[in-house]
Parts: sequence; C-alpha cells; structure tokens
Amino acid sequence: MYQIVYSSEAATPMQAGDLEELLDHARRSNAAKGITGALVYAEGIFLQILEGDKVRVQDLMAKIQRDVRHGGVIILREGEVSAAIFGNWKMAYVGATPQQVAKWAGLSVANGTTESLSEAAEEQSRTAQFAQDILSLLVADDKTEGKVE
Repeated sequence: MYQIVYSSEAATPMQAGDLEELLDHARRSNAAKGITGALVYAEGIFLQILEGDKVRVQDLMAKIQRDVRHGGVIILREGEVSAAIFGNWKMAYVGATPQQVAKWAGLSVANGTTESLSEAAEEQSRTAQFAQDILSLLVADDKTEGKVE
C-alpha cells in the first residue's frame, strides 16, 4: 500500500457545488483505480491523502500537479504504509477550519493555513497525526460516506 499526503492552494475559491462535483468525479475515478483517501478543504487550501497501488497513486499525484485548479503543491509525506487508513472511503471529505488544520499540524492557531502546512512539510512525522485526526472525524460520522462538515 502506497500513500501520498499533499497540500495545495486552490487556484480559485471552491464553492459547495464545485467541491461536490470534484468529489463525485474523484470517487468514480478512484473506485475504478482502487485508490482510497480523504480530502480536507479549508479557506482555499486542500489537504489530501491518497492510498493505493504505488504506480496508480503516483500517476494520480502527477495529474494533480498538472491540474490548473491546484497551485503551490507541497508533498507532506510519500511512501509505503502497512495498510490503507481510509480503505472504506473512495474519497472521504472533511470540511475543516483553519484552526483544525493548525491543530492537526501541531501549530498555533495564529499561523495561517498555508504556513501551517508548509511547516508541517518540514516535519513529516506530523502528517501521520493529520491522518489519524481526520480518520477519527470520519469514523465518528461514517453514516455519510465520509462526508463531515
């Protein structure tokens, strides 16, 4: 099992309808490729965890890096994992506040979301905690196919 955790900045702010469309497409595409994961969106910043076959996950990451909807892509963690953390979700979605993202990154709330994620990239051990915190939110509300707002 291979996992990539990354953050990026939305080229334009995403509205609820935009996010739903993005998630619908991702869920269909990921199901066909055997990719699972979770997406967090807060104030124009994406944080996403992708899991699956190494080649397929890396191909998807390369596609995301070329996608004009994403800018400032930062890979926070990449590598083998013993098992999929989000194996029950084709693409879970968590609507988060900047304060939650800062907390997950282990940073003060005074830091902006972009700065929080940039600092977290420097300390990759924090990304495992990101995943666990996101998973705990999803497990608490698994009745909605991983959609937590």
